[in-house]
Amino acid sequence: MTAPTAPTVTPMPSGLRVSWDGALADDSALPSDFDHVNVHVSTEDGFTPSEATFVATIPRSAGAVPIAPLTVGTTYYVRLVPVTTGGIVGDPSAQASGVPAAVTDIAPGSITETEIADDAISTPKLRAEAVTALKIAAEAIEAGHIKAAAVTASKLEAELVLGTRIIAGTPSGARVELDSTGIKGYNAADELVFVVDDTGTALFSGDIVASEISGSRMVVGTAPGPTGVIEGDANVVTQRVRVGNMTAQLVASSASNQSAFTATSDATSPSSPLAGFAATAGSVSFAIDSSASTADGLPSITGLANSTLSQLAVWSKRNDVAEPMATLTATTTETSGAWTSPGGGQVRLVADSGSASVRLSGPSAATNSFKWGRVYGIDGASGTRALSLRSPNADADNLRSTIVLEGASPSRTSSRAIIYARELVLTNEIDGDALASGTAQVRLVSGVYLNAPAHAPVRTDMVSWPASLAAAGSWHAFPSGNYPAVNFTTGPSGRVRITITAALGNNTGTTTTIHIGAALSGASSVSAAVGRAWTARGVLMQSCSRVLYLDLVPNGTYTLTPSYNYSSGTVNVYTTFEHSIVAEPLP
Repeated sequence: MTAPTAPTVTPMPSGLRVSWDGALADDSALPSDFDHVNVHVSTEDGFTPSEATFVATIPRSAGAVPIAPLTVGTTYYVRLVPVTTGGIVGDPSAQASGVPAAVTDIAPGSITETEIADDAISTPKLRAEAVTALKIAAEAIEAGHIKAAAVTASKLEAELVLGTRIIAGTPSGARVELDSTGIKGYNAADELVFVVDDTGTALFSGDIVASEISGSRMVVGTAPGPTGVIEGDANVVTQRVRVGNMTAQLVASSASNQSAFTATSDATSPSSPLAGFAATAGSVSFAIDSSASTADGLPSITGLANSTLSQLAVWSKRNDVAEPMATLTATTTETSGAWTSPGGGQVRLVADSGSASVRLSGPSAATNSFKWGRVYGIDGASGTRALSLRSPNADADNLRSTIVLEGASPSRTSSRAIIYARELVLTNEIDGDALASGTAQVRLVSGVYLNAPAHAPVRTDMVSWPASLAAAGSWHAFPSGNYPAVNFTTGPSGRVRITITAALGNNTGTTTTIHIGAALSGASSVSAAVGRAWTARGVLMQSCSRVLYLDLVPNGTYTLTPSYNYSSGTVNVYTTFEHSIVAEPLP
């Protein structure tokens, strides 16, 4: 099969996104039996796809799959291999490559004062001594709040020094106080509402209400207790929370055009269980791993959904196709589920608009791992409903055996069972794991008969005796107008029964003879001979038969040519009796 186009490989945090456009490299149309492409990934440049490099599949309708987690900074090479509905593997695509991207944190202080919105900072956010004399508006400080002799002319232009404090509001009620330790706010019940102290620490007992709070970093809580951090810059926003060793992180990036969520039960352990979810402009994906380390080979669950398909994969060992795994896939045209065992054995359930099937593949070599056996149901266009059992491919010629059970239809009132095979063997019953002793039989009930046109008996009849005979003493073929040749096919045994019936004589003398026989040509050659002939000597033989058994080539095609041989004189023909030759292939 022609190779598909090369994949498109896009970096994503700790992984790659592999997509295929659904076309072939030579721009030809997809064959009708084209099923999907296998995605193979390796760190080896120029690698040959194998079971060890298989990671995922993309259906014939095209699409994309996420491959994660991968090692950041390592170059990975990707190739696609086409597979037919019959499991035939085609030529691999050209190679593409990519390097998994890293998830970067936002450095503190990366947002400057020019990025703070106007009117975004209210009075409670001011640090002690952060407001200098030059920043105080005219007539903003009332005389009742100025200490006697504390303000001199020279100081008004340089710095403002507080001897005690400034109070705005009711001294014992709702107010704001400013002194050398910071700013404090109280409500009408004289309860402390907020504090911004001289160390820059701000404490709030109530809610913070604002249309916008700007900054490059926000920290909630203090380690080792529960903590949370929100950081951002022009391209990435990250939020991390931590309780003990449990962590969760949410990242949205315009650079990678995706948002992602990860959670781990123990950030200090490389084998900690891990969960991750990602969304891009065209798809969403997730991974639930019982260990964050691929090397541990522990169970994992991955999933993908985009505009053309959704897929769920359950791994007994993370991303290892050589171990038991299961996938569930739904596309715009079909749904399928696959269960794979070590060595390549697989059960696949497929349902589409035309049929529902169970496809079976036993453990085998890599070259045969996709040669399916199937059990499927069909609702035919003619109204015939059928159930079929089909074996895996037997060899490179794509030979397989099939049993089809058909119901009746508007165009056929009878049901039908059809067996497709080169050889049908009926044997004895099984006693445990061994063949039972005794005999077995094939039994047909009343009203059931055998019909095998390929190996049915054939017959040729003499039309007339030749007007003149060829020279006596040797064998001669009858002219086709007098006694036609006939074709037949032997059965699996190669044995054939030939019956020659005639009414002839040669009474020229007591020892004169007439012999009727047949020459065979085709799969092998058998010449006419006296020992294999009907014979009359001296007298007229009336309607008698000679039966012969020959061992020929099994399943061979032959032409039987009637022949005669007479010793001398005149042959007498009794035409009112039967003159025929019948060839009957035996099982």
